Amino acid sequence: MATARFLFTPMNSHVFPKAMIALLFLCATGCACAQSCAGMSLGNNASLNGFVPFPANNVWNTNIASAPVDPNSATITSSGGFSGLHLHHDFWSDNGMPYVVVDSTITPSVPINVIDYADQSDVVVAPYPATAPIEGYPADCAGWPDTYVGDSHVLVLDRAKCVLYETFNTHRCNGSYNSSSETIWDMHNYESRPWGWTSADAAGLPIFPGLVRYDEIASGAIHHAIRFTMQQTKADINGGYFVYPASHAAGSLWGTHNVMGMRIRLKASFDISGFSTVNQIILTAMKQYGMILADNGGYFYFQGVADPRFDDNDLNNLDGITSSNFEVVQATPEFPGYDSATAPTGALPVINSFTASATSIVTGSPVTFSYSVSGDSYDFIDMIGPVAAGSGSVTINPTTTQTYTLNSTNAYGRTTSTPKTVTVSASPPPTPDFSVSASLASFSITAGQGAITTISVMPLNGFHSAVSFSCSGLPSGALCSFTPASVTPSGAAASTTLAVTTSTTTAALDRNGRPLFPAAALAIGLCCMGWKKRRCLLLLLAVSVVALSLLSGCNGISSSGGSAAPHPTTSTITVIAASGSLQHTTVLSLTVN
Repeated sequence: MATARFLFTPMNSHVFPKAMIALLFLCATGCACAQSCAGMSLGNNASLNGFVPFPANNVWNTNIASAPVDPNSATITSSGGFSGLHLHHDFWSDNGMPYVVVDSTITPSVPINVIDYADQSDVVVAPYPATAPIEGYPADCAGWPDTYVGDSHVLVLDRAKCVLYETFNTHRCNGSYNSSSETIWDMHNYESRPWGWTSADAAGLPIFPGLVRYDEIASGAIHHAIRFTMQQTKADINGGYFVYPASHAAGSLWGTHNVMGMRIRLKASFDISGFSTVNQIILTAMKQYGMILADNGGYFYFQGVADPRFDDNDLNNLDGITSSNFEVVQATPEFPGYDSATAPTGALPVINSFTASATSIVTGSPVTFSYSVSGDSYDFIDMIGPVAAGSGSVTINPTTTQTYTLNSTNAYGRTTSTPKTVTVSASPPPTPDFSVSASLASFSITAGQGAITTISVMPLNGFHSAVSFSCSGLPSGALCSFTPASVTPSGAAASTTLAVTTSTTTAALDRNGRPLFPAAALAIGLCCMGWKKRRCLLLLLAVSVVALSLLSGCNGISSSGGSAAPHPTTSTITVIAASGSLQHTTVLSLTVN
């Protein structure tokens, strides 16, 4: 089980002050109405067609135009690292932070090999296209496997599952992906990172929702906060400070007052009327939704997506706006915030069950994974992808042997399940079976004698169950017996001895091998039931004389009164070997003289 230290959920009332509750109340007004995630267009930097990631009341989408100013705003904005700076737009008509929209029902998920921060990552297969755009556009295999050649972020939005995948220091070589971290975000339900964990951004925040995109500007408004960076953030002996919504610090300077997660806004008094329509939309968002400090980088740089519709000369006009025109929105907790020693801890998720419907299958056969978790915020199965929180099931059709692990996360850390391995074979495993044979398949004996043969059972495909025997088709007066009555083969053939015995009457047969006189007498007796007694006796006497004549002429009784020569008869005997629902036979030929 993997755990994390210094974790905290901002939704716990005992650490969520009234100021933040008031701030969240403001999100009930002035927020965009999100369209369907499935309505996003596909492709690189594709239009979201009105969809806004995360719920309208999420911190990114909260209108903070009326939120109180932080009591420490003047101190922060007048200190080194903030004072005297000016805006820098970090995107142009031909360069910026790229992303791609995919559909995971079309784009298959591939493994992401997370090297540096796996213990704080969501290491899960992701629908990364073979040509996913990488920030900075490094050449494939450059710096492989994980040499830093720039932040190299990859942002993938899956419209089928409405999940955002983000990686940092991403490398691609021969179709495989490596990265330093990987994070998934449910765009329907925003989940904070475990307190103390990083993400593809140093602050533990998602990158994509803070980007300026032209498709939003074309719609007339930006309805979310904007991501920005500062070169230095506040450090201490425990790695630095952070405030909500950040979950992680990357402190680099003790003397600065900038902290990760800090939210600033353009002052309402700043006159934007002299700017272009495009720039007014951007500046209005800075007034209404503000900007969130997400990473160490260039001073006062805010990020966006490249789009040929941007006028680079016009965007340059934004860069003249100085930092003195911004103020800090009240933070939670109070400045300077939490560090790794002061952030609360709590109970990890509890995985009540995680099962697989089968552990050995033929390639392509369905396997259903079922799970039940309590106290979780979000869950994923590493080799499948994100799954619904709480309890549920997911069915896949594996084609290779694979091990699957459920990962359940909340604001205090992560719990992992016992791994489940599903073994996949290329073809159906053979069914255990057996065959049966006889050492001697035909006999010729005299009535009253017997015959013996060996019946062998050969196991097939690992068969090792008991087999019992019987026979059918014996002539009149003959019997069969098996010694032993059953056998259990185990890796080799097993055998039993079949004995067939006959009686001296077995040969007393008519031309067709059946007793004549008893049958005739029975027939006459039945006929006589309707006759007078005298007539019946006369008929019976006549038939008896005829029968004796036939026996004398046809069954070898000599005219001189010698002994009869039996008529040879041949019977087909079927030996039946049975084990449960399995049954096989072998045939013997028995001639009785």
